[in-house]
Amino acid sequence: MKLILMLLFISSMGFAQKEPVHSITFDSKINDLYLHNITGIPIITTNSGVYGIDGESGTKLWEFKEADFINTLNALGQGAGSSFNEIPLSPFGEFNQTIFDIKTGEKILDTKTNVFKKILDTEYIFNKKAILFFTQTDKTEGKLFLISIENKSILWETEITSKKKLNNLIGTGGMSNFIQNENRIAFSAGKTIFLINEDDGKVILTEKYDAGELFFSENNKHLIAVENKNNSLVGGVLKAGFTMGASLFRKRVIGKELIAFDTNTGKKIWKKSIELDEGFVDYQFEDEKLFLIHEEGAKLYDYHTGKESWKKEFKQKKVKGVEKTDEGYMVYYKNKKHLVDNTGKKIWKKPEKVIKNVNFEVDEDEDFTSFSYDSGTLFITPYRIEYFRKGEEKRVYKISLNQNYDKLAYDKKNNNLILLSGKKLYVLNPDKNLGKDQVKKIDFNESDRISTIGIREKGYFINSNWEYVIVDFKGNTVKKEHFKQPGEGLRHLKNIGSYAVGVAGAASEISGVTNIAGGATIYGSGAFVGNQAAKNQGEKYLKRGGKQYANSARLGEVSNYLWDGTRHNAYIATKNNAFFYTTKNSKKVLLQVNKDTGDIIDSYEFGINNPKYKIDKPSKLIYFRKGKELKVFSYN
Repeated sequence: MKLILMLLFISSMGFAQKEPVHSITFDSKINDLYLHNITGIPIITTNSGVYGIDGESGTKLWEFKEADFINTLNALGQGAGSSFNEIPLSPFGEFNQTIFDIKTGEKILDTKTNVFKKILDTEYIFNKKAILFFTQTDKTEGKLFLISIENKSILWETEITSKKKLNNLIGTGGMSNFIQNENRIAFSAGKTIFLINEDDGKVILTEKYDAGELFFSENNKHLIAVENKNNSLVGGVLKAGFTMGASLFRKRVIGKELIAFDTNTGKKIWKKSIELDEGFVDYQFEDEKLFLIHEEGAKLYDYHTGKESWKKEFKQKKVKGVEKTDEGYMVYYKNKKHLVDNTGKKIWKKPEKVIKNVNFEVDEDEDFTSFSYDSGTLFITPYRIEYFRKGEEKRVYKISLNQNYDKLAYDKKNNNLILLSGKKLYVLNPDKNLGKDQVKKIDFNESDRISTIGIREKGYFINSNWEYVIVDFKGNTVKKEHFKQPGEGLRHLKNIGSYAVGVAGAASEISGVTNIAGGATIYGSGAFVGNQAAKNQGEKYLKRGGKQYANSARLGEVSNYLWDGTRHNAYIATKNNAFFYTTKNSKKVLLQVNKDTGDIIDSYEFGINNPKYKIDKPSKLIYFRKGKELKVFSYN
């Protein structure tokens, strides 16, 4: 009997309820609760205002009060919402056209002091570690402010004037076609092209031109604009490949004309514009030339003069890119390639397949990517996975994919391709003899809601907001659990602090600008193929695609810079916990679960069916809203 009581006592210790370390009361019910992406400061919104919180001390850092009419509308349930907005990739917030420091609440930019009417847009400027604010002062006039994220100071401000109204028909507007290089910023606004010196804000170019796209030349001495022929939101949509195996995501057909400006003087460079036969699709710089792709083919140009480098146009739909060879140029289109000489004349009588020596067939418009192993190659399209052993043309196996529910992830550290297909789990790695026959069945409660795959020391932690499974690197189940939601059967729990995505999207273990948790991003099969192909093959088949991926990597580095170093390190150190809201021992609780063992570390009683909470792993704090109160819990 004593032994039984002792076991019950020990068992109950694992579920002991922790008390909050702080409780903060507000003047009205808390509407929203979330953590600022960069600083990690909790932001609270109520009907009457927005507040920044110091979770360590349980005090308010700052507050901004809503205008009386907004307060009244919110109180009447009219859904006016909060006037607060977060400025992406920055330690700044915006409240009623006032920019302030999220950490201190200190005002940095406002309509009265800095003389403007409305903030229309913002962009991150890499080289300056600053945010560019685009504001409106009149119908066609505006101001640019560059504000440092390091010392929160205004580096420069400059006035601009567009040729058309900055606002559109529904009263919103901003910068389009925004690009930047080492010392220049360019964008479109009010059917006007602007070129700005990044160092001091000097306006180099103001040109009336309805541009559909802007890009800098390879040597950064040219700003090239493509006309915007079609303004329809519905018409002019096409789908074309721009790297081998990667798709353009429904890109609008824009104009046939291209013009170029000198980035130092703003003067027009080409004596006459380039006129394509059909609507512009994409471009590539290759061999110090400009390769322009349109709907019906492609051609090579000297971008210094705008003159044709090829006498003969390459006539084919779905052109994807070009590559310089000793004999001339290899042009890639659909899933074929064709060799032409330096004038564009075809050398080969017939095109060749891009993939040789294996019987891997793809439709002309079908995208694909591949993973190479010592033993062979895995080919992936949105519709199937095929494996070919090295030196053999015949396929070893095929796995069919459904874009609507199959999900893929790639574990770069272990070189494993992971497929979740309903209740089937595949971990594919030919070098480890892991293939189609090694499929494992996992009895997920709701497999379509699985959103995250965490890479652990001995395997994977796969989870949604309501269940998890721990598997080894072969896919064998170590532990699995589903947590029944309070009030389940009536609706699914929706928590502002939770993060689950649809099958076509990607999941991250942290709601922030970068995933610093160490996990494999999970995608729907179509999105997976597009993303992976852009990474693996962009540099080889289309230099522009490679540069886009390089910019993406650069953005990740910037994100890590913006994320406070101590918080970054703390997150890495505390990435071992997952949290699930459920009913346990007749209590509505948030459970803290160890990702390696599945053991319940702690329990926090919230007591309601539909909580709003946020978990800040770097500071090891849990924020929970209940009516007018914000409760702060600490965890280990």
